[in-house]
Amino acid sequence: MSPANAFENVAMPYLDAVYRTAYALCGQRHMAEDLTHATFLKALEHFGSFRVNTNCKAWLLRILRNTWVDHLRRAKTAGPQVQLDETLIAETPRQDQTSWSNAKDLLENFSDAEIIDALARLAEEQRLTLYLVDVEGLSHEEVAEITGVAVGTVKSRSSRARATLKTCLAAHAKEMGWTGDHR
Repeated sequence: MSPANAFENVAMPYLDAVYRTAYALCGQRHMAEDLTHATFLKALEHFGSFRVNTNCKAWLLRILRNTWVDHLRRAKTAGPQVQLDETLIAETPRQDQTSWSNAKDLLENFSDAEIIDALARLAEEQRLTLYLVDVEGLSHEEVAEITGVAVGTVKSRSSRARATLKTCLAAHAKEMGWTGDHR
């Protein structure tokens, strides 16, 4: 099998996962597309150094993370600014009173804009860690490898991120006058 065919068979199935992660990092469609493109170009250039029978998704996400850090350094910014185009976010109708019995019910009562705003309040490291663990379903060990930190740091970041989201969303629920048990 040629190197190009090997790359296509091994790396390309993760294109969507890399794009989603890039979007989670930067919050902008065009920037996520650019980051994904740059990630796959770098991966193709260095595919000879990829070890067969290892986690290609983790390898690609590590390249993505490094590409993002390089971008931030070049731009000399503290992190991405998540800009919302309110016309793209469909507002869900609300009932006068909403109650819930568990965390899943609570999250289903928030619009996307509220969740995005809460996620934007997280530190970049927490947002990326939470995304990789909870959305992409990677293990703490894989996330540690991708982000270049210890497994304990990954666990700590994801725990703090969840606690911050809970606080942000619970405060909004209280502000909206929603009642129920939302500990």
